[in-house]
Amino acid sequence: MKKRSLFLVAILSLTLALGGVMGCGAKAPAAAPTPAPDKAKEGPTIKISSKTFTEAALLGTMSFQYLKGLGYPVENKMGLGELAVIRPALTSGQIDHYWEYTGTGVMNLMEHAPVFEADESYKLIKEWDAKNGIAWLDYAPLNDTYGIVVRADVAEKYKLKTISDYVAQVKKGESLKFVGFPEWEGRADGLPSFEKVYEFKMPKGDFVNVAMGLNYDTLKAQKGDLALAFTTEPRIVTDKLVMLEDDKKAFPVYNAAPVFRQQILDAYPNLAGELKKLSAVLDTETITQLNMQADVEKKSIEEVSTTFLKSKGLLK
Repeated sequence: MKKRSLFLVAILSLTLALGGVMGCGAKAPAAAPTPAPDKAKEGPTIKISSKTFTEAALLGTMSFQYLKGLGYPVENKMGLGELAVIRPALTSGQIDHYWEYTGTGVMNLMEHAPVFEADESYKLIKEWDAKNGIAWLDYAPLNDTYGIVVRADVAEKYKLKTISDYVAQVKKGESLKFVGFPEWEGRADGLPSFEKVYEFKMPKGDFVNVAMGLNYDTLKAQKGDLALAFTTEPRIVTDKLVMLEDDKKAFPVYNAAPVFRQQILDAYPNLAGELKKLSAVLDTETITQLNMQADVEKKSIEEVSTTFLKSKGLLK
């Protein structure tokens, strides 16, 4: 009797077990276990900021989206302000990261003479700022510096490809109207340096002073032949202007670089290597196209950034 009871209990247990299995088959599968967090990305929240102009906002937003996609804890503090505001915010720990230009670091922070070679400029500011607890990561190929643009018809007429070609025409006595900004005339990296490097004197009657931003409209209205510009501005593309090669390097380099508080890099040893993947794909032509999408095509900074990062495989 005892054996029979045990047998019945065993049969009943087996039936219940099979019923349970069959019942489970009709239900949704159990959720997969939550993956363990990436220990390498556990640490302080990285407060990411930017200056206010389009290019700076794009760079900061790309950092934010890219690092967030990698699993870093990040906080969006975009558009904080220009150098006088954003630099103290970085050194005081109010923010942890933004993109700065090597030329700005060398001349405005270090108060050093202009530097015209990319590696030299980067090395100077990197070593100087390390003493302040600020780390400059590998700079991007993009160089947002001064440049000389020419109307296409003028470039064709005088066969202008380099700045030396333009200077040769001036020395021959050709009157070519040069559109510039009042503040550029007296800057250490402005007109005096430009004339010294290219060994010429621009005729005063050929220099057309306009407010910054009106240089392109002045060329379009044919009130100027050449103009001072910034090398990553979208209107160079949309207005079909010719950028003359700075063959004697009159303009200092302004390569963009990710700048961090050293404490953040100490907390995240892999971060520098991962940011290099982003900076490496940002050259002058690329950032000009991205600026154009935002300023001319009126796409949002976030949309432009997201699309670009996905196109480079840096964001899923």
